[in-house]
Amino acid sequence: MSNTAFLVGGILPYLAVVVFLVGVGYRLRVWWRVPQPAPMTLYPTKGSSFASLAKEALFFPSLYRGDKTMWLLSWSFHATLALAFLGHLRVVTGLLDRGMGSVGVGAPGIETLSAIAGGAAGIVLGVTVVTLLLRRIFVARVREISKAPDFLALLLLLAVLTCGNLMRFGGTHFDLAQTRTWAASLLAFSPVVPASPAFLLHLFFAELLLLYVAFSKLMHFGGLFFTFSLIKGSQP
Repeated sequence: MSNTAFLVGGILPYLAVVVFLVGVGYRLRVWWRVPQPAPMTLYPTKGSSFASLAKEALFFPSLYRGDKTMWLLSWSFHATLALAFLGHLRVVTGLLDRGMGSVGVGAPGIETLSAIAGGAAGIVLGVTVVTLLLRRIFVARVREISKAPDFLALLLLLAVLTCGNLMRFGGTHFDLAQTRTWAASLLAFSPVVPASPAFLLHLFFAELLLLYVAFSKLMHFGGLFFTFSLIKGSQP
């Protein structure tokens, strides 16, 4: 095993997770300590419930009312990202395999579902990320408010997706058994790193993205719920 492979597959996973957790905790602490000079009533207004937040988080109705094109891109991206997360959970743990097996889905059926859902998710995510990137470049009103960190987030996402799609559609498909062995070895703090360069490159960009998340606008996934609790807590 090369030193580079061990760095990517045996050291950076721990570093990325620790930095992510510490970064998220730091961001939450900063938001918690922001002074509130007066009761906040922007959202949700008095009398609303957690259901209103859940609706906003799941379906983005306010974005739909403001920009239907952006809503379509954003909702498609987030919904497909959730599907991709479940697919990766299946890859590293096998939990979904056991769940589907318990209701009578055999190994061939699981593999077929994985290929169809994973392939579709990779394509949709790739198209939406490229479209969002082009939007920041060519739409004047969006380009004016876009900064380098906005482009960096999209480029990292695109790198992760491109490597993943090349593994799925190209000739360097990942080895499921090796990947699960690697994930289990990380939990045992005795990394057994796969030798596949394609897998390691995909993993490397994913680690860079995870390192970046807590310090970027991508933290909005947690900020929405945290803001909800702040606002509810500040209401008389």
